[in-house]
Amino acid sequence: MSQLGRFILVLIILFILAGCWNRVELNELWVTAATGVDMMDDGQWMVSYQIIVPSAITSGTGGGTGGSPQPASHVFSVKSKTYNQALAYSNLKTSRRIYVAHNRVVFIGKRAAEKGMDRLIDFYLRNSEAREMVNMIVTDGLASDLLKKLLPPDKLQGAAMAELVDKESDILSVFPKVRVYDFVLSMNSDSKSIGVPVAEIIGERDYQDEKEAESLDVFKKTSAPLKLALTKLAIFQNGKFKGFLDKEESLGVSYLSQKVNNTEISFPCSQQPGREMYSSILVNSAGVKLTPRKTSSHYTMQVRVKINGTLNETTCTKDISKTKIIHDLEEEIAKEVTSTINEGWTKLQELGVDATGFADRIHRRFPREWETVKKNWDQEFKKIELDIRVDARIQRPGLLQKHIGTQS
Repeated sequence: MSQLGRFILVLIILFILAGCWNRVELNELWVTAATGVDMMDDGQWMVSYQIIVPSAITSGTGGGTGGSPQPASHVFSVKSKTYNQALAYSNLKTSRRIYVAHNRVVFIGKRAAEKGMDRLIDFYLRNSEAREMVNMIVTDGLASDLLKKLLPPDKLQGAAMAELVDKESDILSVFPKVRVYDFVLSMNSDSKSIGVPVAEIIGERDYQDEKEAESLDVFKKTSAPLKLALTKLAIFQNGKFKGFLDKEESLGVSYLSQKVNNTEISFPCSQQPGREMYSSILVNSAGVKLTPRKTSSHYTMQVRVKINGTLNETTCTKDISKTKIIHDLEEEIAKEVTSTINEGWTKLQELGVDATGFADRIHRRFPREWETVKKNWDQEFKKIELDIRVDARIQRPGLLQKHIGTQS
């Protein structure tokens, strides 16, 4: 081929490859901050999208053209037979295409959770835009109702919920965050179980407050009557909803799942009758070691917990500058942690759900026996006993060495 021919060929290739033939401009998309999934009475799914209104985010309490105020997000719902059909049918209701790649959280209504999570998981794993790192939150009612509420001071409720879950996992560890990716791993594990945080609207819920929470009027108050909060843990097995755990039970499961980073422990003063006087320790580190042991008839899980923290509040009247008093407090902390773990464990055995992942540990420790045990794991799980030992250490008593009014 001549040099001229090569030059012409290169030009042709450049014309073919150059340019963004499938480009989509930002002003052609509605970016979602959150989505909600509900199961309706007629058996169809209702998928709700909380889309971001950029012009309203940069203003005080609202924005938009001509100075007319509007919320920073807009919510609309689509009924369909599948999730992907809902995404496609959304084009019948909006001028822009829904873009779910930046979705921060997906809310699952209670009835949708009871129906099962397999379709939601399939959508997030199969769709090229949906990301499996999105946070999962179960609601005790309709997910669409929760998405419509404006909850100040945050403008974007979906983004605020994602931040709330991340912060809670780092500071309290009562309801550790669960992403779609984590849920998928649990469904493919030996235990096939996991706990997902539950969010609810709390406060005095009347008709006026409900309607006000859906308008910008709620931003004009110094204290909103309705608040969004994490309240309990929803337990799933094989993608199916099994029951709820309260805060104390959920924290116990967090210990057994090795998901406690930092937390707060309130414990009674040993010398105070009636357990009315409490102290508080801020846990800086919590290490949990789980070792399965096999006996003649069942398995025992050896649980070793090591806690280090700072005493940040106390009403105990004894001199906490003395080593013996500190040791007494540490014993009370150990009792409180043991009680919390037992509460969570008792509830899981009532439900018959291995949300702690003990099945995976027993499989790794006893691979040969597991082939027989896994056939009746639900029954075997209820026979497991815990051997709990807690080593609690108060590293620092705080800035005040003695409580005011300390006994000498």
